[in-house]
Amino acid sequence: MPPVFFDALLPGDLPVLKRQSGSRYFDPTIVAAVSRRCRHGFPQVIACCPLRDGRPFPTIFWLTCPFLSRAIDTLESSGGVREMGEVISCGKEEEWLLFNRVHSLARVFLLGPEMAKRLMEEDPPAWDALVSTGAGGIRPKKDVSVKCLHLQAASMIGLGWHPAGDWLMERLGEMECRDPGVWPCGQA
Repeated sequence: MPPVFFDALLPGDLPVLKRQSGSRYFDPTIVAAVSRRCRHGFPQVIACCPLRDGRPFPTIFWLTCPFLSRAIDTLESSGGVREMGEVISCGKEEEWLLFNRVHSLARVFLLGPEMAKRLMEEDPPAWDALVSTGAGGIRPKKDVSVKCLHLQAASMIGLGWHPAGDWLMERLGEMECRDPGVWPCGQA
């Protein structure tokens, strides 16, 4: 991965990612790099491999930070997915299309030229899925279809912007915990 976009995995990152996932299954084979680290040095968002077992993986950014994940759980349970969709649907539809297009281009970038060429030639349906879908496998269209806020936050952090980024950041407030020792990432 170009260091301008992502950090290489450090020796202690995989155990941290496993702890961050808690009781959920964690598949280390999806991790391509760390997209962003928090101020404490722990992975906050990872970049995922575009393919898993030869099939398109639906997203390239995965939120790993348990602090942010809990805040987003609260926002989702209070109708946040619907509200984000409404924010985007009120004049930000073109930005939404662009956001999802940039997401698909980033996925192709992560794939690399050799694998992209091979996929185009050997598995056109998989290639089409990679280039025609955005964050979370969303087929971008002007009728906004927002999926999971965890996915949206991870993509906003990973890409550096989101059509509803101001709304999301205002609702989340703090983007990093003050003390990682109270979260799984800080507990060895």
